[in-house]
Amino acid sequence: MCTTVFSVKGNRTYRFAAGRATVKEVDLHLRPGNGGPAAIDRQLARFRGEMNSAIRSGMREIVFIHGVGSGRLKEEIRRILAAEYPSCIFQDAPFSRYGFGGATLVAIGK
Repeated sequence: MCTTVFSVKGNRTYRFAAGRATVKEVDLHLRPGNGGPAAIDRQLARFRGEMNSAIRSGMREIVFIHGVGSGRLKEEIRRILAAEYPSCIFQDAPFSRYGFGGATLVAIGK
């Protein structure tokens, strides 16, 4: 079981009771009315910014909540991870917390 440590700008950081490292959650959902053709570009820009920030701060894991939808955002995130962050490993985040395919867990390599 985990407990909330703090929440900032829609992001949450959790500390797992078993002594595991802190895991930051980043919700990439857009607010209603903010869709449109450039929506995915804004989401991917936020994804890159959060990834770079997590790497700079020495985080070991980060979760990106993208939802299921059409799968386009998830595909793009995973394509970028494979191409631009080769030291990182990614997989679906735990089903018990995020549902089936709704989030990606990234383990940040050094």
